[in-house]
Amino acid sequence: MKITDNRFLVIFTLLILAWALVYQDALMGMEVIWSRSDTFAHGYFILPISLWLLWQDKENLLKSTVQASWLPLPLLAVSLFVGLFAYAADINVLSQLSAVTSLIFLVWALVGNQLAWRYKFPLAYLLFAVPMGENLIPWLQDVTAWFTVFFLKLNGIPVYVDGLYIQIPTGMFEVAVACSGIRYLIASAAVGALYGYLTYQKIYKQIIFFAFALTLPILANGLRAYGIVAIAYYSDMEYATGVDHLIYGWLFFGLVIMFMFWIGGFFADHEKSDSKNSIVIIQDESSNFTWRKVSTPIIALAMIIGTAFVFNSINVIPRPDIPTNALVEKMNFNKINASNWGITFKDGLQRSHLINNQGVEVFKAVYGNKQTQGEMISFENNLHNHKAWTVIETKQKLINNSKVEIVHLRNINGLSRSYIYQYKAGDYIEISTAKIKIAQAFNSLFQLIDTSEIIVVSVSDNSDLLQVEADLLDAFTKLKVLEK
Repeated sequence: MKITDNRFLVIFTLLILAWALVYQDALMGMEVIWSRSDTFAHGYFILPISLWLLWQDKENLLKSTVQASWLPLPLLAVSLFVGLFAYAADINVLSQLSAVTSLIFLVWALVGNQLAWRYKFPLAYLLFAVPMGENLIPWLQDVTAWFTVFFLKLNGIPVYVDGLYIQIPTGMFEVAVACSGIRYLIASAAVGALYGYLTYQKIYKQIIFFAFALTLPILANGLRAYGIVAIAYYSDMEYATGVDHLIYGWLFFGLVIMFMFWIGGFFADHEKSDSKNSIVIIQDESSNFTWRKVSTPIIALAMIIGTAFVFNSINVIPRPDIPTNALVEKMNFNKINASNWGITFKDGLQRSHLINNQGVEVFKAVYGNKQTQGEMISFENNLHNHKAWTVIETKQKLINNSKVEIVHLRNINGLSRSYIYQYKAGDYIEISTAKIKIAQAFNSLFQLIDTSEIIVVSVSDNSDLLQVEADLLDAFTKLKVLEK
């Protein structure tokens, strides 16, 4: 069957529409992130670029014959299951990744192995539409801080480093999220992959250049951060300490991209390979009918419909406009609206933040495993303000055979604070957000327990850390008195 055959186009369109309906929440979520985040704004261009790459080969594409393939069907099933898990656990990025991989495997199944292999890059390039990579930010901050300190010492500038805080004689700097270089890295990866595909015919060259496109912005961002601190040092903090250092960053990144293209141009393949140049018409294995032709779209459609049914069976709890109280105000504990350590858990079903006369703070929030808005484990919810506080030490303890974690903090003014916390998903208690997510998904998929919770106790610790830890453990064990 030719790729331009009306029967194929109808089947292809129906399955793509079914896929889009199943993943409509994930697709709309991707668009929302593209629109509000400069880091992922390139997502708008990924699908048009992939379609443009296909159109560049239209002479071959329009003459090709499709052969449905069973090979990607198991991969499609796995991808759909991952989408179910991600939906149940409210892991948006995983749900969005599942949407894109499911589309890739669905197209592969419909057009066949040879066409899918021929157009592997336009298909794989769709992965750059997924707004992912923010989990690399803490690591990138550490790498940037290391490079900055290394180059400062190399230049003979006195420097003292405490976590992400860098102290020089003229002032103090923090390697903030905006300084991590995540925007440069993601943009460089998307641009570098496309440049490598268009410039090189040999796959090993494309891989090497892509690795170069990933490595260069990390090194360049370290140099940029060092340059900002050095400029501030030599100008006595007059320059590069305000919004101007962000401007320097984007100008520097533009130069880095130009440098990357300039280096890549030296190794360009000027002759197109036969595999991209020749017309390949894939022959049908039979004139009219094979089980593979008929069964592949039917099986794929059955998988998608089955996934839709499971999606609809998951209980979604409405989020109240105002959360009810999760704790009772007694034992000298009174309500507090905010605290300097910056714990933030939004959109819960229940939430309470109390403080007693000794300055002991207790926080509890209850969430539905799947809510109409908000989730317990998200980038918006934090146990402390990461911009204002640096983690000095963490320790894991056991209370009645249940895991808790104690975290010691310090801010730029030298103030210290500690807190102890644990998550609960039904009867399952953990400190790992990943494990709690899995437990939430399990409870949602099998319709067990609908809610999960976070419990935190915090004190300001200007005394012995061992005594602080003992006080936290004691306060945590007595928390049941305040629970409803």
